[in-house]
Amino acid sequence: MLAFDPDAGTIAFVDVKGFPGRIDLRETDVGKASKAKLTSLSSANGTDIYGVNAKGEIVRLNPNGGDWHFKPPVPARTVFAQPNGELVVAANKGAQTLVWKVRPPDDVIQDSTVLPLSGRAVSTQMGDRVYFTVDSGLVGLKVKDLSPTGAIELDSRVRALAPTPSGDRIYVATAADSGISIIDRYTGRVQTGVVLAVPPLDLRMDALGRYLIARFPKSDSAWVVAIGTNRLVGAVQTRWAPDLPAVTPDGELAVLGDKDVTLLDPEKLTVKSTVQGGAKDFWYFFEWNGFRPRAQGLDQPVTFPGEVTDSLTASSTASSTSPTPVVVDTVKPTLPAQPPTPGFSVSFAALLSPEKAQQLASTINVGGTVAHVVTTTTAGSLIYRVVLGPYPTRDEAVKVGRASRREYWVYEGSP
Repeated sequence: MLAFDPDAGTIAFVDVKGFPGRIDLRETDVGKASKAKLTSLSSANGTDIYGVNAKGEIVRLNPNGGDWHFKPPVPARTVFAQPNGELVVAANKGAQTLVWKVRPPDDVIQDSTVLPLSGRAVSTQMGDRVYFTVDSGLVGLKVKDLSPTGAIELDSRVRALAPTPSGDRIYVATAADSGISIIDRYTGRVQTGVVLAVPPLDLRMDALGRYLIARFPKSDSAWVVAIGTNRLVGAVQTRWAPDLPAVTPDGELAVLGDKDVTLLDPEKLTVKSTVQGGAKDFWYFFEWNGFRPRAQGLDQPVTFPGEVTDSLTASSTASSTSPTPVVVDTVKPTLPAQPPTPGFSVSFAALLSPEKAQQLASTINVGGTVAHVVTTTTAGSLIYRVVLGPYPTRDEAVKVGRASRREYWVYEGSP
């Protein structure tokens, strides 16, 4: 998986044959983004996919037809898509690595620099640094102007590296050192943070920066390291795949068995639950609200019993100097009428195409009631929702959703 676009509801991915594609979660559609095989695929937003073609050109694939090509001075080797829309492109020439920065759709090189011949590279999640592995060390570049942050020397060849999400630290595994080195990006200092029995084969960082997973080189197992304290929690049995092991957004450690996927407590390494047969699936963790509408009750103004709402009357009363007899009102104040409950609606899909929404709605019939389509606006885009309701209570809405035998969610409010 390359990236997720929460606004469009799409996931950019690479299939087993190396072809890029997109998954549309709203329309449950999967499609290829290119018929040509590309290398060094990268995406920062889940919609625009970048890669290097056979000629060494940079290609942008856009679902709305905004494809773009860039031919660098030297055939490109690697491209890094940045969150701000810029690209960092690298190419090897002789004993040097050439690095350029461009901003699509312009094909003008904004900045460039030259590094010693490098191997693998990694970009921080924040998009402000790119680190290149060189002989027994690292070289970092600031994406803003491609200025180097200084060479970092290590004892042996770099085998794996994993920056924290903020990029403040880089965890590095080398071929000869059994300890995981930690590099401070601000000072450039290197310290051995975690000592292991043998040098790990690979490193995988938690997307939220809570844990680091280190691959054991020979058997199906991995070490778990707590990032906050650089403490070795322990070892777990797991196969190593492109998707697992991984830490879920809610803080569980998903490990891969022969047939099942087991969710562990990352601190105690105890089993919390097991997904039987989950090993045959590909796992990708992300957070998305699915374009669920905001509950109408959240937007009701706050009122208090006996509150004066006329500011003019209040000010004139306060400024009056004539004495006013005190009257004690023994009648209990009448509470303001509560707004009617908006009810609960059942939503089945949020689509961009009105035709597909109407087609889907015509296939949903619960108790003689056919689903209908309502139009809303989200992030400036028209969204066509397929819904049933509203119903007086949440329980009634849930019963309708279950009776439809389809995927659904219930939200408070009218469609």
